[in-house]
Amino acid sequence: MDMLATDTDSLSEALLDGAVAVCVKDGDGRVLTQDLRCRRICGERIGRICTDGCMALFAADHDRQWRDWGSSVYGNSTIHGALFDVTMICGPHRITTFLQPLEDRYHGALAHYTRAGLTPREEEVLALILRGETNTGIGASLGISRATLRTHLNRIYTKLRQRGMSTEFLPGYRTRDKLLARPPAAAQPATTTTA
Repeated sequence: MDMLATDTDSLSEALLDGAVAVCVKDGDGRVLTQDLRCRRICGERIGRICTDGCMALFAADHDRQWRDWGSSVYGNSTIHGALFDVTMICGPHRITTFLQPLEDRYHGALAHYTRAGLTPREEEVLALILRGETNTGIGASLGISRATLRTHLNRIYTKLRQRGMSTEFLPGYRTRDKLLARPPAAAQPATTTTA
């Protein structure tokens, strides 16, 4: 079998497995090709300059080092009313966009974590966390104070940990849980330096 055909088959399988939509545009944003998933999300765009959806994210991203080179990832992004992780890879003549849908993932994660005995309000907080909402956004969406949100988050953390469930997705995981796992400063061995 031809190696190129094998590579193409592997790429196709990977995109199908991840339910990834693909769109390729020229440097001006004119759509050159889009797969069926992309057409379902964005509509038929071939030959037209695209300025919304992923291109709106791209245009608003002023942190990119180079306009026509590199990759950008926009997690938990709303594109035409649905949530996606968006990856855009740019070269001097092409912009390739990958849209990976998140809705099924959110529903699965929420179903998994709600088995932890969360209250209805804690489930609301958790749903917003899973969608990547900030603490400020969660407070505004639910009409609760920072202190009340902190109480809900602490209770969610506690319930999930008691049931052996991961808390990696929660804000503060990287600092809070790692600090909890680290021995107190007094218990850490002293370091010595030699000349």
